[in-house]
Amino acid sequence: MRAPSDTPLARAALALYPPAWRARYADEVRALLDESGGSARAIASIAWRALPAWVRPPEHLFDRPARMRSSLATALVAAAMLTGLGLVFAQLTEAQGYRPAGHPIVGWSYVAFDAALAVSALIAAVGGLPLWLLMLRSAVRERRRRDLAYLLLPAIAAAAYLVVLKVVVMLVGGPDEVSPSWFLTVTLLGFVAAAVAAAGPGLALRRMQPRGPALRLAAVAAGLAAAIMLVAAVASAVASVGLVLWAPGFAAYHEHIVPGVYLALVAAAATVTAVSAARGTRAAVADISGG
Repeated sequence: MRAPSDTPLARAALALYPPAWRARYADEVRALLDESGGSARAIASIAWRALPAWVRPPEHLFDRPARMRSSLATALVAAAMLTGLGLVFAQLTEAQGYRPAGHPIVGWSYVAFDAALAVSALIAAVGGLPLWLLMLRSAVRERRRRDLAYLLLPAIAAAAYLVVLKVVVMLVGGPDEVSPSWFLTVTLLGFVAAAVAAAGPGLALRRMQPRGPALRLAAVAAGLAAAIMLVAAVASAVASVGLVLWAPGFAAYHEHIVPGVYLALVAAAATVTAVSAARGTRAAVADISGG
């Protein structure tokens, strides 16, 4: 018979934790599960405690470069999801021309959203490019094919998604582009592509373990980009609430559940992005100062 710690649910609960945490504590947790019988309540408790392990990981599990790498990997995925949510918001609101007359707050929110998102992406790209090039050269020089694939995954995922999008529009598009169901399908595929694209460099960071000035620059840039991205998130939230209050006749804005779900997702992604980027920035500043 399987041990309680070897069941699929128990393994899934442990898989939710950061790799450094699993390396240190997984054996102890398995032993506790085996001794206690591995009840569903115990497994659920373990799964629930994975969230604080990501948000505030134990200090002793990471040296500063490891903390920066871990924060960057987490912030990459969270920021990709936040950016995807922002682009969906722009497509369904700003691109449709929803600017209620007499309520300029929505229009100004669009401007703030566009500017903040663009500046955030620029800072992240400029700050992260030296680290990406450093790892790319190392992967080519050392013939690390898997790491090279991980580093190129953002370009591969983006290209594949654009091809799929073009094929969908060609096959099912009409005078009004695509139907709502196909738009939802394409949007979900976009989030999958964004997650894959962000996960690639994160896996490369974990495997190659870079250090030095390029890593510190990327961590500081991630913190600054996350702070500016929060401005974009707040601007989109203000615009969403404004559309619910002042434009109930537009699209689904008379259904409060749609903006409510959007705001909840934005809040979750923004929180993870901000916390992860802040952890990495603190580690980079401490590494620079030597404190």
